[in-house]
Amino acid sequence: MADIDNGERLARLRAWLEENGADLAKLELRASAHGNGVFARAAIGEGEEYARIPRRLAITEDVCRGALPDVALTGRVLLCTFLVHQRFVARDRSFWKPYLDILPDRIPTALCFAPAELALLKGTPMEHVVADRLAALAAEHRDAQRAAAAAVPAAEFGLDRYLWAASVVSSRGFGQSMGAEHVLLPLLDMMNHRPLTRVTWVVGDDSVAFAAGAAVGEGAEVVNNYGAKSNDELLLGYGFCAADNPCNRYHIRLNNEQDPQAAAKQALLDHAGAADRDHFVYVTGLPPSLMPMLRVMVMTEVDVYYTQQQLAAGELAAGWTARLGLRIELRARLLLAHLLRTKLQALRPVDAVDTPGGRLAMQYRGEIRAMLQAILARVDGGVRRLLDVGSRAFAAGRHMLPGYMASDGDAVPPVAGDSDDGSDSDDGSDGGSDRAAKRARTAPPPFATALLSLDSLGSDDEFAEAIEQVDVEEDVLLTLFVLRCRMRPESPWHAAVARLEGFSHPMLVSGTEEHVKMMMDMGELHDTLFPLLSEHFPDVFPPASFTPELFLWAAGIVEACRLCLPAALAGASSDGEIEGLCLV
Repeated sequence: MADIDNGERLARLRAWLEENGADLAKLELRASAHGNGVFARAAIGEGEEYARIPRRLAITEDVCRGALPDVALTGRVLLCTFLVHQRFVARDRSFWKPYLDILPDRIPTALCFAPAELALLKGTPMEHVVADRLAALAAEHRDAQRAAAAAVPAAEFGLDRYLWAASVVSSRGFGQSMGAEHVLLPLLDMMNHRPLTRVTWVVGDDSVAFAAGAAVGEGAEVVNNYGAKSNDELLLGYGFCAADNPCNRYHIRLNNEQDPQAAAKQALLDHAGAADRDHFVYVTGLPPSLMPMLRVMVMTEVDVYYTQQQLAAGELAAGWTARLGLRIELRARLLLAHLLRTKLQALRPVDAVDTPGGRLAMQYRGEIRAMLQAILARVDGGVRRLLDVGSRAFAAGRHMLPGYMASDGDAVPPVAGDSDDGSDSDDGSDGGSDRAAKRARTAPPPFATALLSLDSLGSDDEFAEAIEQVDVEEDVLLTLFVLRCRMRPESPWHAAVARLEGFSHPMLVSGTEEHVKMMMDMGELHDTLFPLLSEHFPDVFPPASFTPELFLWAAGIVEACRLCLPAALAGASSDGEIEGLCLV
């Protein structure tokens, strides 16, 4: 083949196809920016058929078995073995030689990357996928060598040739449209991929044809659509990446095996129909299966306890995970943002490798980074919109707490542009100066003002002065401040605390050994603080408002309502994170 240039190979392929009954009068075969391609000799109208290939030119499993009758292989492994046999053993004797000669000597799928090129995939989803796939193909190769030893000498059947054949099948094979799992169709497999291109298959008893889903101009490349494939699939199976691929997605596997509540949460996930731990996140939105699982994963012991009671009583209606309240909704999205940031940080800078595979790997790496950044920006935008909703609710004296904490709450609204069904109702853009101006006039206060945190203590000078005299942990300070807010109608958090009067932490009602011990420890803590605080600061800590029962109740609220937010998202002036109680 070395003494035949590409143009001559294309001419021989065309002649072979036409001699065997193919109709490609409307097409020209020539080199393209992506290797060889198919181009329109004249304009092709929408719905017009432009190529027809006899079915007998399709390389099917029956064809492979006919050439290798004594080889006990099936499916893709048989097809790969057939390709190696025909190209490297039969050679000039092969009926398929004109087709085999046009196949690239090297298909730059990730399976064929050199070690330096593979190193560029570190930190990407392909890092482990390629290693696992190579191991599986090596095992297949050993099986194929043994099964085909009489037909394909070991010297002609090295692993590199098997990987080449596997890349031919993955990049050029047709499947379900031909009624088989793996089929090669000469000429039709030369058309390059363009996402979202409309192509119609015309499969008859004796032939296979393509018809244009949209008009193609004279001289334009005639392309195919390999399906809704992400760059992961394209790089692994086809040897290229699509810039700004609308089908790009990022795989996330959720794991909470180390969670002490894992077993209980699994039962809730099973009930919610959200037990699948593998999810694909798209730039255009979140998959419907992801948020229910994230919500359950971030549930606290309190949430799990009361939701289990509802489950046992048959009170969990369809879609119940979406009614767990603002705190759960925020924690779920913050967990997703954390996972995405961790993935993004794993894409550390690397030195480029100036080879075809190296350039392809760097392109893929850049596409992954851009996709993660876009998805993360979308998730962060969703968090900001939820915080705005929470800020407005707090300012209006409303709340979005689950029913087991406070009744008569508001359902948490879908986050615009980040709904469970992946719809994109708001991309966060201004949409014109009028809309931007309207948002500016109605901007809610920062959510940090609604979060009851240690910073909130500064809003009560008397309490802040008194508490400076006491050396207690942060949780105890918050417990005392919850009781202080309860007794002061002028406190910004009075209404929020008062609506929780009917809430009971499981330690007060469950009777389990663990909860009884927790209650006893909190009781002992109360006894170390009172009556001393009441004696020294009677106006701040009146005995009637700081009884052991009320102290346990407030401690339960502190335990149940925790929320930790990035300070920048919450609108706080500090850096890092801000932690407090979400009573909204």
